[in-house]
Amino acid sequence: MNETAQKRFMLYFRLSLLIWILIANGILHAMNFQYSWLIFISNIMLFTMDGDIKDRFISVEVGGLVGLALTVVAFLAISALTPILGSLFGFLVPLAVVLFVLIVLHPYAPKVLNNVGFAYLTCACIDVKAFSSNLPLFFVTFVVGSLIFNGVCVLLMHPCKRLAMKNSTKAAS
Repeated sequence: MNETAQKRFMLYFRLSLLIWILIANGILHAMNFQYSWLIFISNIMLFTMDGDIKDRFISVEVGGLVGLALTVVAFLAISALTPILGSLFGFLVPLAVVLFVLIVLHPYAPKVLNNVGFAYLTCACIDVKAFSSNLPLFFVTFVVGSLIFNGVCVLLMHPCKRLAMKNSTKAAS
């Protein structure tokens, strides 16, 4: 794809994303859905990571799921260890283990242990009560919502590329 076609593709794709984001937000708003952040963080991560779009898609989906699962593990460990170790160490020991897994083990499994998982761990901990009382909803929203939303974003790339190539060919003629 030449430079002109690439610029057109990016314009068409960004406009398509804008429309898709507005449609999705409108639907979620009409449903009065409170946890749309579970969907949109994955999209932000999808387009800020490096690499092939298919690899990024897998890393985002798996990494986010791992981050949410590690949040549950941390909460369970904190609940179990706090009566034994006290408030400070009951919190810090599980946190250290979870962060060790995400940060130190990252080079060994980057598709699974990545910044996406760290982002979901962080955001899920903002409202511990909401997360812990709605675990199934959070997991289903992340998996289904991010697969659909990000899947449509990836699918939008193809017609945008075709249109950019078509218009570049016409302009060159």
